[in-house]
Amino acid sequence: MSEDNFTYFLKRALVLGLPLALQSLLFSSGGFIDNLMVSQLGTEEVAASGIGARVFWFTGIFIWGTGTGMGVLLAQYWGANDAEGLRRNFALGALVASLASFLIFLFCWTSPEVVPAMFKVEGETAALATEYLQIISIALLVAGPSIAMDAALRALGKTQTTFYMSFIEIALNIVLSFILIFGYFGLPAMGLAGAGWGTVIARLFRVVMSLLVIILYNKVLILGPADFRFRKSTFQKYVNVTAPVIVGSLIWSGGIFTYQLIMGRIGENELAAMAIISPLEAITLCVASGLSGATAIIVGNALGANKLETSEKYARYALKTAVLTGLTASALILMAQSYILSLYTQVNDDVLALVSLCFPVLAISALVRNINITLIVGVLRAGGDAKFCMNMDAVCQWVWAVPMTAIAAMWLELPLPYVFLMMTSEEIVKLYPTIRRVFGNKWVNNLTIEKTV
Repeated sequence: MSEDNFTYFLKRALVLGLPLALQSLLFSSGGFIDNLMVSQLGTEEVAASGIGARVFWFTGIFIWGTGTGMGVLLAQYWGANDAEGLRRNFALGALVASLASFLIFLFCWTSPEVVPAMFKVEGETAALATEYLQIISIALLVAGPSIAMDAALRALGKTQTTFYMSFIEIALNIVLSFILIFGYFGLPAMGLAGAGWGTVIARLFRVVMSLLVIILYNKVLILGPADFRFRKSTFQKYVNVTAPVIVGSLIWSGGIFTYQLIMGRIGENELAAMAIISPLEAITLCVASGLSGATAIIVGNALGANKLETSEKYARYALKTAVLTGLTASALILMAQSYILSLYTQVNDDVLALVSLCFPVLAISALVRNINITLIVGVLRAGGDAKFCMNMDAVCQWVWAVPMTAIAAMWLELPLPYVFLMMTSEEIVKLYPTIRRVFGNKWVNNLTIEKTV
């Protein structure tokens, strides 16, 4: 079968992307189930966990940016059969990610009370959020090396391996959270703190699994002292590719965090509603996560092998697939609305009414985000076009969506669904320039060319 037709792309995207989509679904479902268990404790706990989850997500996105940038290079070096370049960039990426994790841990461990104050929450909610943040900061400490190892294994096409490890991690997290939140097997009921400790223990176990998988089955990723002797050209290339990804991730996740600050200032019910909506939104993006990850590997390998025209065809195939998956996700979220809301029995009716009104906006978000994530992460960044992505995020989010959301919420005092729509407008505005860029060729770059010429 020809390597540049749509059928070949779909088959390879399915093989690589299905484990990634399931992995994303596992994490999203894990967050949803955690959220559901915490909701049995009360509205204050839901709001507090929402603050902690957003901090965990925001910092995770930053660290993920270091891994994504590294993964772009690793996929191309793997496609070029350059094991030495692969290990050097893995070593550098792991160091940067680990340093970022340590700095974030230091802040959350020593000053956890700062974050609830930013959300303008007080009393019991603030106390719960402070305790929860300090606990999950331990998981943030090991997030860097964990994400770096995950990105390296994905670049090698080991997506099934990362899925199996994620399955074990999430299953362990859910079981431990259930036991520790409600107090089973003779253990005291720890409430929200139990959810935090469940996350920490599961994440530590994941790091051990990743190390064993690399040592036993993926020896090409085993690093030695020579791999940490970086050439100037290696460092420059790494910075050129990863810095825009990291900065872009910070810009984007900073905007998402700002949205939550806005929600916190307009009311605790709105904050609790968004704490319910956020994991649902993540679930709708699971296929996009898998498709974008698979596309990044496929496109990156093709670029590394200098098959430039083939990589352009793959980009167009990815767009077609993303539209179909986005429409499917939108339809499913609308059909499941009543069932999902029926699960939150301990959350007050005012919060559930707000969530219900946000579902149509959630469906729009699912469609446009599926397209944007697939093209930005899977195509543009895979070709090293991260500066364009960074600039687009900055303009669409900070020049348009963040001000419009603030105006809608704090000046016009519009209901939550309209504020949520202003948040989603970022992705709508981003859609046209993203598609136009993909149909150009500025993103088509072989980043290994210095080594192979």
